[in-house]
Amino acid sequence: MQKRIALLTVLVLSLATLAAAQQDKSKRPSPPARAQCKFADGKTINVDYSSPRIQDPKTHQPRKIFGGLVPYGEVWRAGANEATTFVTDANLSVGGKDVPAGSYTIFTIPNQDKWTLIISKKTGEWGIPYP
Repeated sequence: MQKRIALLTVLVLSLATLAAAQQDKSKRPSPPARAQCKFADGKTINVDYSSPRIQDPKTHQPRKIFGGLVPYGEVWRAGANEATTFVTDANLSVGGKDVPAGSYTIFTIPNQDKWTLIISKKTGEWGIPYP
């Protein structure tokens, strides 16, 4: 009897997880988007991201994104919803640093005068807190 209960529990949890994974992400306030860059030599970079909405969902008024919704001087996931990710099939050099081909998550630290770019090998993050 306990085996049946355990099996039923696992089945219900699996179905709930599957249902949650099938949600239509395009109906979010900030639906996901993809940008792709194909170079002449055949190399490709894909970036998956969502943009924060300028219109406040509660007041329906425009809001300040940088220095407002996204505070200056704090790590930001560089988008809305899931953290921004990029996949490259080419080795890159970004700001003088080597970035081997692979999958990455992008974070930034925005400031009024300059931004810091953080490229993380840890992927699949919702975005906050920074790993």
